Formats: sequence, C-alpha cells, structure tokens
Amino acid sequence: MSEEEVDKFVEAYQAADKLAREPVKPSTWVYLDDSGDGSTSQQASSHLVMATCVFRSTEDMEHASRLVDQCAEKFGIKGEFKFSKTRKKVKDYFFDSMHEAKFSVRAICLDKQLIKSRKYTTNAPMMKGLAIAQLLDHGFGILQNSKVFIDGQDTKAFKIPDAAYFMDAANRKNPGAVAQVKFVDSHSNRLIQLADMHAGAINAHFRRDKPRLTHYIPTFQHRMRIPDGTLWHFK
Repeated sequence: MSEEEVDKFVEAYQAADKLAREPVKPSTWVYLDDSGDGSTSQQASSHLVMATCVFRSTEDMEHASRLVDQCAEKFGIKGEFKFSKTRKKVKDYFFDSMHEAKFSVRAICLDKQLIKSRKYTTNAPMMKGLAIAQLLDHGFGILQNSKVFIDGQDTKAFKIPDAAYFMDAANRKNPGAVAQVKFVDSHSNRLIQLADMHAGAINAHFRRDKPRLTHYIPTFQHRMRIPDGTLWHFK
C-alpha cells in the first residue's frame, strides 16, 4: 500500500470514527402518559389507556407546547393539565385549539375484562408494563431512534426501575426503536400534559365505570390514522 493510499485510509477511518461518536439526532420525540389504573378490583377503572404524542421535529414540539401555554393563559390555569381534573369548558377549548399542531397519537386501549392472565390481573404495575411494552413493541417502523419522555412520577406505576431497563424492554423486538429515555416532571412539561389529555379522552370514550364522553376523540381522530398513528384495542 502506497503512502498516499495509507493517508486516504487513515482519513476515512478518522471520519467514520468521528461520525460514530457524534450523537445521532432522534427521528421522533415521544411523550408518554396513561389514563386509568392497572387494578382489576371492583373500584378500578374498566379500561387502561397508554398514549403517546409523537413529534418529528423540535419546531413542532415547540409549537404544540406554545398552544398548551396559550390555553393555560386564557383560563388562568397555573398548574398542569390533567384530563381527569380539567373542566369541560377548558377541555373543549384545549382540543379545538390543538388543530394546528403537528403530531401523531399512538395509543393502546386495554379492556381489563378481556385480560385473563393472572400475571397481569393480580399485579397492577405488571398490567401497566404490559400496555407500555405492547405499544412500543408495535411501532411498525414509525418509532426509530426515538427519544422517549415519561413522567418521572410514573416510573413505579409502570414498573420501570431505570432508563436502561426501559430501553432494553422497548428495543427487544425492535432494535433501534428507542435511543434515549428521559424521566421528566409533568408539572413543568406541557407535552407530557398533552399526552395525558389524549390518554384521558380515549379512556373516557370507552369506559364503563363512569359516564362516557364521546365527543373528544373526533377532534383528534386524524392523528391516529395508520401508519403514523394508531388506536389499538388490545385483546
């Protein structure tokens, strides 16, 4: 090998090594929250919903966050948005005001009457773990090199001891689906709140333990169209 060929080889190796060391920009940003509980007791919710709001650019994330902020400002809301604690008037405005935002919704809805395995029916965290694993396992190529955000307060409820455990579970069937997991505070993260509102709306649409609210899903039905979105009724 000539000296010139050696130099070219070294340059190519150094360039490849530099590329490998550089952090890869996520292709999707995923904000995840749930609605309902994992229990099967008589006082429990009839359904468990796990929902994600999936963004493809930081600009879209910032836009959606601003829209949530504007809704909070309009109604003088100082705390976080939670579907179960938000007044109907505010909910109606919230979902109507999001029509300009760009994101998809991927959700799984579990009717707990249909879950027969005692592994899940006797262990609430395992039930939630099942929902989140199934949702991420069936990304159908949409979730690739994703950065996932989860409310840090929910880690025990989801039976997630740490980020490494979560990534291992999420990438077991689809290697490369999740590149990073970050636990955040829902009180200060508008996009976690956005995921909560969508999870709550889906749960309210199908639940049997309380009066159903069926007028919210039509406001974001288009966000759940396959392949970018989904609403999967797990059986």
